[in-house]
Amino acid sequence: MATYKTIQREELIRFLKAHSAEAFTVQQIASMMKEDSSVKKAPGESTVYRLIKELVESGAVKRIVRGNSRQFVYQITDGDECAHHLHLKCTVCGKLCHMDEEESREIVGRILENDSFAIDSSTVLLGKCDKCR
Repeated sequence: MATYKTIQREELIRFLKAHSAEAFTVQQIASMMKEDSSVKKAPGESTVYRLIKELVESGAVKRIVRGNSRQFVYQITDGDECAHHLHLKCTVCGKLCHMDEEESREIVGRILENDSFAIDSSTVLLGKCDKCR
């Protein structure tokens, strides 16, 4: 399927990059973009759903389950950089944090050395962020 670089797609990517430390539902994204005066052409909710699906499939955006709910939130990734470190996910709000690459290597190395278990770099460690603790 062809990917078109529409104004709305570019605005969505710009919005997600501006809020890269946060994860949002599709409804929140559509609503916040509509209220943001810097957004030239805010996409409607159905367009956000379609664009988010494409961005998740391409790896540009991560889809995360919020807490113990069935609600998905979305957060932009660091592209190829995300493949080289672990992530920390808040089980309450769904926020996804990027662990330092060196710390990630150290943890993965220790587990491999001590338990002979190889952890994938896309592993997400669960816990609670500062806000939710």
